[in-house]
Amino acid sequence: MLKKTPIILLILIIAAFSCGSLVPVPLLRAFLGISLTLKSVILFLLPLLICGLLFSTFHRLGGNASRIVAIVLSVLCCSNFFATYLSHFIGKAVYSSMEISLTQISSASELLPLFNCQLPKIIPNALAMVLGILGGIFIPKIMPKHIAKLSGAVDLFVSQLLRGISWIIPPFLFGFLLKIRYDGLVVLLIRQYAPIVVTIIAAMAIYLFLFFFFASGMRFGKALSCLKNMVPPVICAFGSMSSASALPYTIVAVEKNAANKSLAKSTVSLATNVHLMGDCIAIPILIYAILKSYGFPQPPPVLYLVFTLQFVIAKFSVAAVPGGGIMVMLPIIEHCFGFNGAMSSLIFSLYILLDPICTSANVLGNGALAQLIDRIAARPAKTQ
Repeated sequence: MLKKTPIILLILIIAAFSCGSLVPVPLLRAFLGISLTLKSVILFLLPLLICGLLFSTFHRLGGNASRIVAIVLSVLCCSNFFATYLSHFIGKAVYSSMEISLTQISSASELLPLFNCQLPKIIPNALAMVLGILGGIFIPKIMPKHIAKLSGAVDLFVSQLLRGISWIIPPFLFGFLLKIRYDGLVVLLIRQYAPIVVTIIAAMAIYLFLFFFFASGMRFGKALSCLKNMVPPVICAFGSMSSASALPYTIVAVEKNAANKSLAKSTVSLATNVHLMGDCIAIPILIYAILKSYGFPQPPPVLYLVFTLQFVIAKFSVAAVPGGGIMVMLPIIEHCFGFNGAMSSLIFSLYILLDPICTSANVLGNGALAQLIDRIAARPAKTQ
């Protein structure tokens, strides 16, 4: 199934956008209801997947576990900070060089689900991460005689869970693709806000390619190969607007890209809700564009530095669901830049429209981070 993923996702995209107009609205609503229900199933299973992956990895790391956690969290925070602060300069260029007049976006129509069956979450993803890490570190010490059997059972469970989720994702994605086509907001965004959209996409593309380039040891061919492997999770992220839903495909992609496959899988499990490259690039540019549109002055460098630090910290509370990034950041944006109700509503609307692109960038950033952590963690072993 996973080997055929790119072809299946491509067929779904073509079918949704070319034949979606032929499907009756009640059936479209039913497809969307199925997608939302399947998404609930994926999010229900996700904590189990994260906990199992982290348990297996940190059990194998043994004494190096605390070092790896420190490396991942340090590099992750530095990556978020660097991307957010660098986007400040792009935002300043947009503010200085573009004549911008942004207005509130409204859609002529919106596809609503016929039904929406939601499963309760077993435990939060953050708690699953903590349990997986602590279990991988301490259970081998508490139960040394049984750890081999337990580890084998966990590995089998994770592999079966990944295989099962991979079968769910295509029908899950199809309803969201039909909704994107029906709502028509992406076309509206491109028509009315093309300069800003092009600037954001170009900034993301350049930054993420350079990220992969340096994470691949500045080997151009290796970077292109890694990006090619990331196509399935990017397509899934674009259609679902959820990096958590794309996690199974991201895991498969980073396994192909990294030498230490177990470490790479755990890195993306840790980073999914926190390492959000799309948000780091898009939100600052949108802030400057809206400040210019409403006649507000550019913020002083010190204020933007304070915002960046708060931005990085706040990412640890972001849920990897549509609109999750901006909902957490809005209070910080309002406090630092003086956004009023209309400005906050506008940046929320623009972010939601850009969410498929931002989520795709988030997934690519997680893939590049896993590649970078793989290289950093391997260095001491090479010198011994």
